[in-house]
Amino acid sequence: MKRALAIIFAVLCIDQSIKLWMKTHFFLGQSHQVSGDWFILHFTENPGMAFGLELGGDHGKLLLSVFRLLAVGAIGWYLWTLFKKNVRPMLTICVALIFAGAVGNILDSVFYGVIFSSSDYWGQVAEFMPADGGYAAVLHGQVVDMFYFPVWEGTFPDWFPYWGGEDFMFFRPVFNIADASISIGVFLLIIFQRRLFGEEGRLSDKKILRSNIFLAALCGMLALFLLLTYMGMFSETHPLSKITQILCLASSALIGYGMFRWLQRQPVFDPVLIMGETTETPVANSPTEPTVEATESADAPPTDLLP
Repeated sequence: MKRALAIIFAVLCIDQSIKLWMKTHFFLGQSHQVSGDWFILHFTENPGMAFGLELGGDHGKLLLSVFRLLAVGAIGWYLWTLFKKNVRPMLTICVALIFAGAVGNILDSVFYGVIFSSSDYWGQVAEFMPADGGYAAVLHGQVVDMFYFPVWEGTFPDWFPYWGGEDFMFFRPVFNIADASISIGVFLLIIFQRRLFGEEGRLSDKKILRSNIFLAALCGMLALFLLLTYMGMFSETHPLSKITQILCLASSALIGYGMFRWLQRQPVFDPVLIMGETTETPVANSPTEPTVEATESADAPPTDLLP
């Protein structure tokens, strides 16, 4: 439970700190290159869903905000039920990531229209807590997005169905930390679905090692992403210098290695011990009395390795 709550708190702090900085330092459409032409901080707002998807009109915005509140409540209730069950910790972490991302975006919708003045494309930067009030009513705020990764551009071949001859770009949508948190939570649920929702017992040492390597690598990539982001926000040089990028890469590698070492030291999650299921061995002259070893196994405390 503490681990999941710490993740929710961390995601919300990172998400809101970046959004507040972008909102009060960038005008709409302003961009800064962080690393080459493929990692760009690009300030935009949308009244809709994740990755810039929209549901138009004031009524559509209100409907979307109410839907988000209901969704956050449902996810929060499900997360609370997981806290009271002896499930694999990875499941609570995935749901916590999704919950944190949903809360991060609903904060924009509920409060940003009240606490910020409007931004525009002609150099006007928003003001925090303006004297004349915000740019919209409660539940009508717009979600702040800033991460733009135009990694690959090209043209579909003429024989390609429907889009033949048209230009394409990967990855076109602009997103934020909350969107990324939801996507990572869903991605991990898909990757580990058989483990999290199946009846798989105690994991083998080989599976544990593979899982720990994967999670440590993911942690390292996220650390690199955040280090580059914060350096790009506060640096006067755009894109960042090669030295700065190399330092960020080295730091993220150390963070990933540290996470791997930490995961390797965690006790193994064993569903048999969690459920109190033991194999009773009869003792001479007492066929119904379990052995000392079986009793100790039943009393063993639950363990909680991430995978």
